[in-house]
Amino acid sequence: MICNSYVIYQSIEAAYAIWEAMELLPCESINFSGVHYISDEAAAANLEIARLKADILSAE
Repeated sequence: MICNSYVIYQSIEAAYAIWEAMELLPCESINFSGVHYISDEAAAANLEIARLKADILSAE
């Protein structure tokens, strides 16, 4: 979490995707420093990467 910051999501689906990605990975794995807008496409890509990273971490 970034204190004293804000993020605008393109849609509720984008917000849900980012929150799911944050639940999948440890906090230090995701850095949204300087991010103020997240599009649907960016959210979907981040969620896919988070899922892949979570699968890799669980296999170790």
